[in-house]
Amino acid sequence: MPEALRKQFARDSGTVSYLEWDSAHPALHFAHANGFNAETYKTLLSPLSRHFQIFASDLRGHGFTQLPADPDLPLNWSVHGTDLNVFLTGIHPGTFVLAGHSMGAIASLMVAAQRPERVRALVLVEPVLVPAMALSLMRLARLTGMSPPVPDLAARAERRRETFPSHEEAFFAYRGRGAFKTWPESVLRDYLNGGLVPTGNGTEVRLACSPKWEASNFRMSPPGIARLARKVRSPMTVIVGDNGTASPRELATILRLKPDTRLVRVPGGTHFVPMERPEIVREEIERIARR
Repeated sequence: MPEALRKQFARDSGTVSYLEWDSAHPALHFAHANGFNAETYKTLLSPLSRHFQIFASDLRGHGFTQLPADPDLPLNWSVHGTDLNVFLTGIHPGTFVLAGHSMGAIASLMVAAQRPERVRALVLVEPVLVPAMALSLMRLARLTGMSPPVPDLAARAERRRETFPSHEEAFFAYRGRGAFKTWPESVLRDYLNGGLVPTGNGTEVRLACSPKWEASNFRMSPPGIARLARKVRSPMTVIVGDNGTASPRELATILRLKPDTRLVRVPGGTHFVPMERPEIVREEIERIARR
């Protein structure tokens, strides 16, 4: 299998850093979740290089991408959909299989809805499907000081430790804890390799995605985004874990608006299905590409 190469795509306001597994096969782009980076998914993506030319970009404010990341920018995540569209247009002239995890799944859905002629197929893994009512209740709770009806991921993100004495210190701080408790150690190391940058103070490193930016993305998650399914023209698969986070009501909206959607439920899976069960995600990407 070819090795992933780290490359840069220039824009007027900066550069997009991305991984590419180069080949003559059909093009696949994979978009990562909020707070993560492209390198996190190397275990998932590398075997797919036998069938695809793979692109995996670091979204704005994440990994090694250098684009402005003002906390007011990610309103309804439209900036990520626009960024992805610009990147795909500039990097490859043909059509894509688009896949993504969590926030990356929604950015991919936005592109499929806006530019259906560029998308051969769409795979959404644990997409962030927020009912409009849930987001309204969360905002009301913040205004009134009441306990939020669901976990306040933004507040948790803001409390994240941002710097570590070294890569190894960061690895031991995360291993087996919190969101990372179901991750294989090799995937955690990939996440850190793509998500830590030197501070210039010896071996000290900091998170490439700042806690403030991660929190801003959580707060700006778009309600009712499932309605974009009516604009998707390509085959679509949605993968969710039994213990995942996708709203059943919003999943039902997708199936109502696009009845040919394939819904795959992963037994025992959490929001981190791509880390826990990469073989299932790979199988579904290969399956939909054959369609």
